[in-house]
Amino acid sequence: MSLTKLSPNKWHVKVSVWDKNKKYPISKQKTVTGTRAEAVTAESDMLKELKSRSVTSAHASTFGEAVDLYMDNLRQRGRLSERHEMNINRVHRDLGHVRLEVFAERFEVWRRHLLVKPGRYGATLSGASVNRYTGIVRAVFSRLVKLEIIDKNPIASLRFPKYKEDRRDRYLTQEEWLRLLAAIKEHRPYILPIVQFMMAVPCRKSELVEAKRDQYNPFIQTIYIPDTKAGIPVNKPIPPDMVDYFKSIPADCGWLFYRDGGVDRKTRKKIYLPLTNLRYAWRYCLKKAGIADMRIHDLRHMSATDLCASGVPERVIMDVAGWKTPMLSTYWHKNSLKSAQSIREIWKLAAEKTDFIQVASS
Repeated sequence: MSLTKLSPNKWHVKVSVWDKNKKYPISKQKTVTGTRAEAVTAESDMLKELKSRSVTSAHASTFGEAVDLYMDNLRQRGRLSERHEMNINRVHRDLGHVRLEVFAERFEVWRRHLLVKPGRYGATLSGASVNRYTGIVRAVFSRLVKLEIIDKNPIASLRFPKYKEDRRDRYLTQEEWLRLLAAIKEHRPYILPIVQFMMAVPCRKSELVEAKRDQYNPFIQTIYIPDTKAGIPVNKPIPPDMVDYFKSIPADCGWLFYRDGGVDRKTRKKIYLPLTNLRYAWRYCLKKAGIADMRIHDLRHMSATDLCASGVPERVIMDVAGWKTPMLSTYWHKNSLKSAQSIREIWKLAAEKTDFIQVASS
C-alpha cells in the first residue's frame, strides 16, 4: 500500500493484493482530495474492494495444483533457486496429474521406480537424489496443511524413510588431475579458470557461475558471495596464482567467469556469456580425459580436504566455504597415509623447536 502527499489537500493512494487465482498482484490507484484521514479511509475501502475481487481461499485437488501453491509461496519469499525449481519441475512432470487422495500410494511406487530406472546417462538415481525429491513432496504437502486444505501430511517419515546416502569420497590423483587439465586446455579452455578456483577454494558451482564483476574486490583480492545455500554472505579469497586472471577480465565483461559469445552484429562489440553450460563442458572434458565417477561438486570436497591437510584451521575453512556447522567430517577425504604424514610433520617441527631451544640455552 502507498499513500503519497501531492499537495496540502491532495493525496495519491495505491493498494495491491495477491490474486491467488490469476497468480499475480492486482492493484488500484486514485487521487483523493481532502484530509489525510479521508485518504486513509479511501485506502481502506480500495483494499476491501480488491480483496473481494481476488480469490482468497486456496484450493488444490491434484498434486500439480499443490505444487503451484508451493512454488508461489517460494517466489514471494525469494527462496526459489533455479536448481530447486528444476527438481520441483521433475516431480511435477511425473506426478502432477495424480489426485491428492491417492497420491501417497502412487508416490511410493514412483520412489522405488527411481532407484532402478536408468537415467539419461545410463545410471540410476542415488539414495540422496531420491531423498531430495521426497523432501520436496513433503514440503508441498506441509504447505497444504498450513493452508488448511488437508489435515495431515501423508508423506510421513515412518512410511517414507530416507534411503541410505553414500558419502562422496572421490579424490583425483595427481595423474588424473594432469590429464583433466590437459583435456580442458585442449577442448574447453574457457572453463579452466573456474575449475582452478574451485580446486583451491571450497565453492558451489552456482556461487561462481552467477558471480558478477562487481563482486570482485581488487584491493583485498576477494570475491563477495551475497547469498549462499546456508543463507549467509561469504568472502572467497583469490589464490595468488589467479590474481593476473582477475585483473585481465575485459572491462565490458559483466561476469567473473565467462566464455566468448562472438561479436554483436549491430554494435560490433564482443559478447561475453556466463558459464551456464559448465556442467556439460565438464562432463565432456572428463570423457576426453578418461576419468569416471567425478562430479564438479567433488572439487569442493577436494579443496576442503587440501586446506585441512595444509593446516588451515577448521573455523577458517567453515567461514570460506559458507558452513554454519562443522562439515569436515563429511568433506574430509579419509586418507590414513596423508593423516599419518601430517602428524609426522607436526612431530618433526616440534623436535626442531626443542633442539633450537636447547642450543639457544646452552
